[in-house]
Amino acid sequence: MVRSRSEGSFVTRQPWWNAATGALAVIALVVAGCSSSTSSPTPTAGPTVAGQTTAPSPEGNGGATDKGITATSINLGASNTLSGAGAASCTPITDGEALWFNHMNQTGGVAGRQISFKVLDDGYDPARAIANIRTFQDGTFVFVGSCGSATAAATYKQLSQSGLGLFFPTNGVAEVVKPPSPGIFQIIPLYEDQVATLIRSAFGETGKGSVFTVVNPLGQYQSIIDNSKSVTTSLGGTFINSAVTPLGTADYTPIALQVKAAKPDYLVISMGGSDTAKFINALVAQNALPTNSIVGTSASVAGAFLTAFDPSAAAKLRFAYPIKLPLDPTTECGKLLAGTQMINDSTAVFGCANGQVLTTAMSETSPLTRANLFKTFESWTNKDAAPGVMAPLSFSSTNHIGVTTLYILTPTSARAFQAVSACPYGDKADQACSKL
Repeated sequence: MVRSRSEGSFVTRQPWWNAATGALAVIALVVAGCSSSTSSPTPTAGPTVAGQTTAPSPEGNGGATDKGITATSINLGASNTLSGAGAASCTPITDGEALWFNHMNQTGGVAGRQISFKVLDDGYDPARAIANIRTFQDGTFVFVGSCGSATAAATYKQLSQSGLGLFFPTNGVAEVVKPPSPGIFQIIPLYEDQVATLIRSAFGETGKGSVFTVVNPLGQYQSIIDNSKSVTTSLGGTFINSAVTPLGTADYTPIALQVKAAKPDYLVISMGGSDTAKFINALVAQNALPTNSIVGTSASVAGAFLTAFDPSAAAKLRFAYPIKLPLDPTTECGKLLAGTQMINDSTAVFGCANGQVLTTAMSETSPLTRANLFKTFESWTNKDAAPGVMAPLSFSSTNHIGVTTLYILTPTSARAFQAVSACPYGDKADQACSKL
């Protein structure tokens, strides 16, 4: 454990990377109002972050306005994949959210209330995720930042029907957000929709051609394959074949050999970060890279990919993501993550932006209730809620996927992501991408 002190508050954290680097993150935490006492808090679900208590706002937004809210606190909860095959990609999301909430507490909170954020591990197990919701249900205002399509699909009905809601899951199952369920809001587009944008972008960059698609069973993966085929043929390309391989596959050589035999111009993938790196490395080893490029969904955009992929393939790689990378150091999240290794982890940056978007909406909602918060989000049109980090967001009563722009990223030989173009999303998705 590492403890620091500033402005009358204390912070107890569990190191994420080497503590000597100063790059610390919170894997599971509680943020609560406190005095300047030097006694250590007792963690319940992990390390504890405690902030300075401030007076409630005089603007009519104080008091116990809903479940999980008091005059001095807002209780947020999350069930996330902190262990197992997806942990390397998922854990940084709630780490980034936690750092943002801690930052908010140190600067006065939301309408005078301190944020308490508790994260429980579900190990990407839907049954554990459901149990975690039951643990939180009575004392939590809203749920934030789950990671994984299987857990989102298993829990969204319970979260919607109970009024808890769920903000910004990384989810690829259409039924979670199409049609919109009350209280369920998402930033990252569905993988099947990302694929359409990626193929249009690739054909626009280097011309139409033949496509081979490889997916892990993430979200409704058959829809990813079907949409890849449909968009490819509608744009005048040729769809060759597809392959499905389990998340956590140890050896991608057989799939690489299938690709080599097919000789596609383009490879479309929707895979976890670690799996993407293993697959790319197998393609390099077998001299099986496609003629033009490999385009992948946001599932690949993770530190677990950057640290393990063969950089000799970098020039051929393109990925979709709602965050513009590298992170601008002058943005609020850029300042917060500066000097830490988290600034180079795309999913940690996404988590920080999630936190900023949520607290922006809560600050605009008065009185702060779940129903009013949901209405605030549905009222946003081109809302710049995380300036310089993600493009403006638009939600409505009929649309709960907020992103208006998908950035196309390429990894560099220095193992960082670089945005190379911006592609319209939503009702303008068929428009051309613009180079950055």
